[in-house]
Amino acid sequence: MFGNYVSGALIAVMWVISPLSVASASLQEVANEFAANVAQHQYVALGEQSHGAANVYNFKREAVKALHKNHNFNVLALESGLYDVDWLYREFVKNGASIEQSAPGNIFYMYANSAELKPLFKYIEQSHSTDRPLKLVGFDSQLTGGISKQFLVKELGSLLPPFNAQFSKTQWQEVAAVLQSVIEINSTKPKNTDVFFELFAQLEAHALGMTTRPAFWQRILVGLKAQAKRQWQLSDMRSHEMGNNLVWQAKLHKGQKMIIWAHIYHLQKERVDGAQNAGQVMFAQYPSAYHVTHFTGGKGQFVDFVSMKTRSVSALAKNSVELAANKLDCDICVLDVRTLLRKAPSSEVLLVDYETSVPLKDIAHKWDSLVHFAHVTPSKQQ
Repeated sequence: MFGNYVSGALIAVMWVISPLSVASASLQEVANEFAANVAQHQYVALGEQSHGAANVYNFKREAVKALHKNHNFNVLALESGLYDVDWLYREFVKNGASIEQSAPGNIFYMYANSAELKPLFKYIEQSHSTDRPLKLVGFDSQLTGGISKQFLVKELGSLLPPFNAQFSKTQWQEVAAVLQSVIEINSTKPKNTDVFFELFAQLEAHALGMTTRPAFWQRILVGLKAQAKRQWQLSDMRSHEMGNNLVWQAKLHKGQKMIIWAHIYHLQKERVDGAQNAGQVMFAQYPSAYHVTHFTGGKGQFVDFVSMKTRSVSALAKNSVELAANKLDCDICVLDVRTLLRKAPSSEVLLVDYETSVPLKDIAHKWDSLVHFAHVTPSKQQ
């Protein structure tokens, strides 16, 4: 699929850019070339093994811009709440409310507060003054942003059909109180969860009569149910429902090309541990149209999105892809995973937090391309 390989190299290199500094023209150049190589796919998924690497964010941002400007990608799906992003984007389109300024507290905090993503939000806004705007959508089934906390349950209640004998106002008030606490992440597991989910099923049935965006609200309800079960430690279907949200977005934007931005945990075509995830759902629906890119690095630092502390890339195994890539003396190496597997079948590659590695042979069919940075840099939180 990719060209420009370095002859005789241990691993397959698409192109080598050196020297490279963060946000330099060279980064933009390699992102543009990357975009040109993956643009034949309708759905391009850009993963990340942490939510806190600046040059990964910069590369992804420039790739998004190139895919939009040069290759007719018109939708950007962000790992953030389906409801929150929908509300925020509608407010921008209808009332001119800045996406960049509205993002903190509403979009996933590592994206909303990272200096590297602010130019992306500005780019989305500016694209709406052209004849081909870039639309921003969310796909996370977990709804915990400020917009969800403030408006979701109220808006849902206002749009429900008139109450009746099958689903009364009292029943709605009962389930609404629980849903609000779930969104605010302070819910208490009901003594009898079966009774609650029977009541929730009645809400779902009643909501089928909604006349305003019924399909959207069905996805919201499915997400809330998954969110409640996850909080109450009954099951974890969050990522799976993220995949169903992506498929719904793809069908809603039928015929359009979409970029998907999220953690590799969600985007890879199958989880290493076999758990259901979003990428598995997308790959099953669009097996030839779904392209997954993973990002890794040989050394450097990143921000841990849980502790918010700066951490270092772990020491590399002698047989690691990253160590082999470092020997090529490239600041960015873009690798074709299948060719890489043929040339270095016993390699290990970092998967999560630049710490946990997996055998390449176990992961090769889950990704399509791999972007390696010689030096990972920490995101700047603002």
